[in-house]
Amino acid sequence: MIKQLLKRFIFQLLAFFIIGFALTVNPLSVYAQMMLQDEHLPFIPREFYIKEVTDERAGKSILTQGINFQSSAAVTISNFITRNLSKDKSLRPICISLKELKLTEISLPDDRISGTLTFKCAFGLEKPYGTTHLIDYEGKSQYTRSKTNDAVTEKSFRTQVRASLNYFNTWITVNAPSSRKLASRVKVSFSDYTTQLEGDTIYYSANRPLTWTDFQAHIKPTTKYQAIVMPGIAYDQEAAINNGTIEVQITLKAFLPKSASWASAAVRDAYSLNHEQRHFDLAKITANQLQKQIMGQKLTPDNFEAVINMQYLDTLRELNTLQNSYDNETSHGTNTTAQSAWNAKIDRLLN
Repeated sequence: MIKQLLKRFIFQLLAFFIIGFALTVNPLSVYAQMMLQDEHLPFIPREFYIKEVTDERAGKSILTQGINFQSSAAVTISNFITRNLSKDKSLRPICISLKELKLTEISLPDDRISGTLTFKCAFGLEKPYGTTHLIDYEGKSQYTRSKTNDAVTEKSFRTQVRASLNYFNTWITVNAPSSRKLASRVKVSFSDYTTQLEGDTIYYSANRPLTWTDFQAHIKPTTKYQAIVMPGIAYDQEAAINNGTIEVQITLKAFLPKSASWASAAVRDAYSLNHEQRHFDLAKITANQLQKQIMGQKLTPDNFEAVINMQYLDTLRELNTLQNSYDNETSHGTNTTAQSAWNAKIDRLLN
């Protein structure tokens, strides 16, 4: 008898702990687990693939009356996309950032539930330095369901995910040919600046050599030399996007202002004019070097402007160094042997 009572007591005690454990170990275990059902999407991506989905909400959980996600919202969306959207990794890698997923449900008098699901996300293009924001999507679904029917809630969520993907696909299809953010390559072409009407500035041309009438400075500069010119280089840049390619047109300028050019009457002969002309030739040579330097760079839609500008600044320094070397070695033209050597060198570089 005592043994039977002891066995019954132990059995009841174990049953108590088992029941208690079942009630307290996971209070959410009574909730249905939500996953997005597979659904055929009405397009095949031709411009992108979804690389990842991240959840950037402050509160990353969502729980309704009787429904809980099978996993995190980002994973739920990512799994749905993986199963239902093709992934061609040769296309643009797109990242989706979940900004808001808010579900509000209100009990109705007829024992049903009225729900509103708000969905917000952002689409960004992954690049080596980070993600470039492209567009945002915001949608809302409203529904009425019974307390035991979670299919309506799942469908509302799935509808918003599908709508956001369709919205982005339409946007990128329309904008890929003309959007700078979406451009995939850079093509650069060059030309020399020409002007029909000549003013104070002379733009370099092989058919337009300097003459003494171009030396129009009225006041002698602060210099011990008998002639001075101040040639320089510059460029104009225009960019247009054509079928996903940024087409950059660079117009090179080797120029010389007449109002900054001066010469004394004592040196206005052919030999001295040639020396000054060679200063102008060196500006043209460095402009050509700028073109070669730019063409040798790996230009991308994100860096081409900075790279071109950096090469221009480097070339300005090279021009200054070259002009100084020319004057130093020719003793500002007074060393006829060195001047002849430089004449030959400059002719070779121009050709």
